[in-house]
Amino acid sequence: MSQQNDKTRRGILKAGLVAVGGAAAAGAAHAAGAGVQHFAQDKIAPAAVQYVDKTKNPAQRCDNCVNWEAPAGCKIVSGKIAPEGWCIAWAPKSG
Repeated sequence: MSQQNDKTRRGILKAGLVAVGGAAAAGAAHAAGAGVQHFAQDKIAPAAVQYVDKTKNPAQRCDNCVNWEAPAGCKIVSGKIAPEGWCIAWAPKSG
């Protein structure tokens, strides 16, 4: 292998590593800047968690779930959520 080819390969590898590192840093900066706002918009569709607007079990209502957001929301399920609703993501509030 000639010395010229070795320098060319090394240059290409360095340029590739710089490009990958730059893309990773830009992605991390974007994620840090988006923070909670980005994840708050990524909610699950009601059908995906078998949401119903009236539960059969009064002990397992949306308004006593850890994910409940009054007056009619959920931290993880999109759309308007009924306080007396239920889905498979239901988890009891602690305390």
